[in-house]
Amino acid sequence: MGVTIHFNLKAPPETDKTRAREIVTQLRCRALRYRSAGRVDAVLPLGEDAQALRWGRTGRFIRLPGRSELSDIVDLEPLEGFVLPVMVGKDCEPLWLGLCQYPLMMLAAGRRRRTKLGGWRWEGFCKTQFASLHGWEYFRRCHLAVLGLLDAARRLGCRVEVNDEGEYWPGRNKAALRQNVEQMNCAIAAAAGAMKDHDKATGSEGVQSPIFAHPQFEHLEAEGAARGHAAALRKALS
Repeated sequence: MGVTIHFNLKAPPETDKTRAREIVTQLRCRALRYRSAGRVDAVLPLGEDAQALRWGRTGRFIRLPGRSELSDIVDLEPLEGFVLPVMVGKDCEPLWLGLCQYPLMMLAAGRRRRTKLGGWRWEGFCKTQFASLHGWEYFRRCHLAVLGLLDAARRLGCRVEVNDEGEYWPGRNKAALRQNVEQMNCAIAAAAGAMKDHDKATGSEGVQSPIFAHPQFEHLEAEGAARGHAAALRKALS
């Protein structure tokens, strides 16, 4: 729960392993310039070992035969690739970028199926919501840094698809971004407050959430409750 940027990268069809490495290396150079300008906190070395490639794991939903209402998910590990970790900022999720190759076939529901994951590609997301614990300008810096690096991948020739829950992209709508992150903070605070009250009343283990560290948590909780964000949750917990 919280404003998140979802994205897909796909390198040009003619890309080979050497070119894929070059693209990710150039993307790292751009990230390092961001670091020098204070737009991100840290840029780690490229990874291509098994531990790094775990961050490129993706899943495919498969409809079960004769059960149209049910589906299964198949986890797919990259065969090879290059992974770029960027530490965007405090309480912002790390941004994992890269290009990988995946199996073209998978075993699902007892059948061999195409994965439709040809070429060099990457799928990922980065939740920026809790960077707002440090103020609007800090959140904006983090959110725009993620989008800026995705745009850099596009300018390096990748096809880039972005779903920005903050609605800043693609129209660069700063007002929508601020409204979305503030509304989400209210909703999260109201929900966390409801669960905290329930835990206190029942003697349960206390709920944990980054939103409790927000300097205006009580105000956000009250505003979220006034908007009815936690009404259904409180009813379910009662």
